[in-house]
Amino acid sequence: MEQYLNELNDLLNIKSPTGHTEEAIQYAEAVFKEIGIPTRRTNKNALIATILGEDDDNHVTLSAHVDTLGALVKEITPTGRLRLTQLGGYAWPTIEGEHVTVETLNGKFYTGTVLTNKASSHVHGVETTSNPRNEKTLEVRIDEKVFTKNDVLELGIRVGDYVHLDPRTTFTDSGFIK
Repeated sequence: MEQYLNELNDLLNIKSPTGHTEEAIQYAEAVFKEIGIPTRRTNKNALIATILGEDDDNHVTLSAHVDTLGALVKEITPTGRLRLTQLGGYAWPTIEGEHVTVETLNGKFYTGTVLTNKASSHVHGVETTSNPRNEKTLEVRIDEKVFTKNDVLELGIRVGDYVHLDPRTTFTDSGFIK
């Protein structure tokens, strides 16, 4: 069981937002191969693993997906923050405060945090709680010393780069996997 949980932990921590799942598919494919289960890919790159049974007239199917929720950089603001477009279906308010990793086209990774554009109550007062949480108000503050759009561009971050939500994979003592 420990080996399976370790493999599950490895799989759950692979960055694989919708449209960027090849690494996760390759991981699952390698695990199947290691234990002798043949696989094939469909024309849309879905992985199918087949365990032969005793009765070919009665099949059992298990289906799963390896893509995760994520985002793409939609805009770089004049102040060096990143606005997002969603990958997957989630409510905008649920990602406030999430840690993220931005993956550039040249393979660099930068961490950051999703915050509202009015996160400081010292500056914005009551607006911090009344400000809507949506694609216009939630931004990524990257963990780099950037103050302008040009600062961000110099890092190699561009519109269209993937933004990975931190999976925060946790195995509880009571047996739950989050």
